[in-house]
Order: sequence, then C-alpha cells, then structure tokens
Amino acid sequence: MRIAIIGGGISGLTAAHLLVGGGHEVVLVDDAPEPGGLIASERVQGFLCERGPQAVLDGSDEVRALIAGAGLGPRMVSALPASRRRSVYVAGKLRPFPASPPGLITTNLLSARGKLRLLGEPFVRRGGNEAESVFDFVARRFGSEAAQHMAGPALIGVYAGDAAALSMRAAFPKLAALENEHGSVLRGLFRGRKAGRLGRPVSFPDGLGELPRALAAALGARRRLARARAIERNAGAWTVALDGGDGGPIQAERVVLATPAAATAALLAPHAPDAAAALRAIPHAPVAVVCLGFRAARGQGPETDLGIELDSYGFVVARGEGISLLGCQYDSAVFPGRAPEGGVLLRALLGGTFDPALVDGDDATIAGQAVDGLRRAAGLRRDPDFVKVWRARPGIPQYDRAQLGRVRTVDDAVARLPGLSVIGHALRGVGLGACIQSTAAFARDIRA
Repeated sequence: MRIAIIGGGISGLTAAHLLVGGGHEVVLVDDAPEPGGLIASERVQGFLCERGPQAVLDGSDEVRALIAGAGLGPRMVSALPASRRRSVYVAGKLRPFPASPPGLITTNLLSARGKLRLLGEPFVRRGGNEAESVFDFVARRFGSEAAQHMAGPALIGVYAGDAAALSMRAAFPKLAALENEHGSVLRGLFRGRKAGRLGRPVSFPDGLGELPRALAAALGARRRLARARAIERNAGAWTVALDGGDGGPIQAERVVLATPAAATAALLAPHAPDAAAALRAIPHAPVAVVCLGFRAARGQGPETDLGIELDSYGFVVARGEGISLLGCQYDSAVFPGRAPEGGVLLRALLGGTFDPALVDGDDATIAGQAVDGLRRAAGLRRDPDFVKVWRARPGIPQYDRAQLGRVRTVDDAVARLPGLSVIGHALRGVGLGACIQSTAAFARDIRA
C-alpha cells in the first residue's frame, strides 16, 4: 500500500519506520528542516541542551523496539542513580517526593493524617466518572493533601497544567484504569512494579534528538521537506498538495495526519468540519525552556558553590508559592556528558497554563525569572556562565474535561473518510512513550 504520512515529529517518524518495515511504500512529508518536532538537542558552548523532552521511558516493548530498530540500542544511556531523587517546592521548602513505597511513610510532603489517608486508598470504593479531574480523582482516592502536595506538582512536570482542569481518564488513562482493574491504584501499581513495566529514563550521548535523526536517516529519500497544503480524495485515493520541495503532489491510498492540532484541523476542515473544530478547541500550555550552564563548579560531591544540592533529578514548584518557575531539571546530574568537565547544566521551565504570557517576554526577562526562581526555591548562589532560552508554542496539549468528547468526535469523523488516519500527541498522550505506543498500535492495525 502507498501511504503518505504528514508530520515529522516522533509519531510521524514512528509510523513511517513501522510501516516501511511492514512492506508498505511510504512517503513522509515534513515541513521542518530538522526531524523530530518538539524533540531537539543542541550542543552550545560545550553544554548539551534539550529544547523539548529530556528523555523517554524504556518500559514498553514498543519504545525498546523503536530504539533497537533505529540502530541506537548500543548508544542508549540510562539515567544516573541521582535521577531517582526528586523534590517538590511546597510551603517554602524543597521536600523529597516519594520514590518508593517506604517513601510514602517518611515523606514530609504529607502530615501524619495525610499519610494515613493515602495508605487507606486500597479500601476506597470505586467511583468517579469521565469528567472527573486529576485533582478530584486523587483527592477521592488518596485524600486532599496528596492531591494538593503530590498530584498537582507532579502533573506540572508532565503537562505544565492545572490538575483541577485536566481529565483523569484522558490525561492518565492507565492510572485511571487501575481503579477498575484492581479496585485500588496502589495495588495495581505494586503489581505493575513487580512486572517491570514502569521503565527508566533513557537518552543518547548526543541527546534525545539522536532518535528522530536516526529514524529520518533510515527513511532517506522517503522523507520529503515540504508543507502539506491540502488533502483531497478522488476515485478512492488521496492526493496531498504540497508547498515547496521537489516533485509534484503525492498520490496515496492512505493518508496519515501526524501534525499538531492546528495543522491537522486545517487539513481536515474541508472533509470533517466538526473534527477540525474539536481539534482547534484543544487548549495548549506554552512553555519557556531556559538552559543555564555553570563552568567549573567548585566543591565536591552533590554540594558545590552553586548552593544547590545537585544529587537529584530536580524539582517542581507547587502553585501558590509565589514563584513563577514551574520546575527545574538538573540535567548534568541525570545524564553524563551534558556539561563540560566540572560544569553543571540546569534546565528551568516556566509559563504553562498558569502564566502563558510569560513565554512572550524577551530572553533576558525569562532568564531573569528563571534565575530568581532558582535562588528562592533551591538556594542558587551563582549567576550562570551560559544561558539559552527556547519557547514551545503553542506548547503542550491540555487534556481537559472535554478532551474525551473531542477524541470521539475526531474518531467518528475520520471513520467516515476511508483511507484517512489521525495520530499524534493532540489526541492520545503527550509523552513520548504514549505517542510511540499509540502509533505502534495504529501501525499494527494497518499491517493486519
């Protein structure tokens, strides 16, 4: 089958890789010079900066198979042991986030009463509905303290959004399913941990950008640099009209849209206006990424003259603390080779749904807020030697309480258009692992 895939992010590249492996004739249309969409690694002044996602979890068979299929198995780098330690800035202090079941007992994120309520989760009866928010789900099952001090900050690290606004079943469908499957989220997590399904963060020596570059290189001439202007269906086949690039329109038996929500909506609008409207209605959280490099940090071990306890993955900031910073990842403590010898690389995140206008500020203003937040939350004592600011717009899709209805609207409309498919992070998971897994399921259906 001849298949045209529009979009060169991880979903489009994964689909192309798997469908080529399935024996299909594939062409991928990408309007960006560099493959990978939001994934982008850049080495600047000796620091390896991630402009988008920092790592991918290797727990699923699909992720491991994709890495191996891209020829990157021998180059895979696992996160350092320090990455297991994470913190939340709440009530004016950095507090350890529980990394294991015993940590639920020792954490100072919760009061004694809050811990007892959390540990009583296996005895809470099933409940909730499709519209239940992440905050309400966690409060119902684990208590309000856990929702406010743990779930809210943890969600910021994934969606840069508000736990009270996002749908539990849309944003975290697997966690929500544990309640129905096991009668308890904790019970289901313990069983999943024993089965080894959670995975660990992994990357590559030259950053996560190695993965899309390897997938694109394997496609070779099948990847065409152009913008898809329109799609049309005629006589049982699809035509993709292009702007730019070499060659004319693409004829295909199937078209796969793997573009961001707005671009997908524009291509769908003439054929499925309701689906296009649903895609346009998905809210997004713009994010500013600030990489801060420190050369020759003085001192030994995790504590240096920076004033920050660096033996950690980093931290997120609970809302209501008066700090604009969403969180910070200690990149050089998570993966080796991220900073020159003796140096430190931090990656601060700002904006999100809480302060979207911040992302529109100039670089100096955004960098200043990042440094101020690090001083107040983590005790930073030195000015950085290197600063680089990137912006992700429109940013991270927010799976709010209307998201599942939007997904049904898109799916129903696409089902009435033979030979058309829609994949990508606008609908079925914003994380890299979720995108790879949902795309692999799609490719299996095509092969079947």
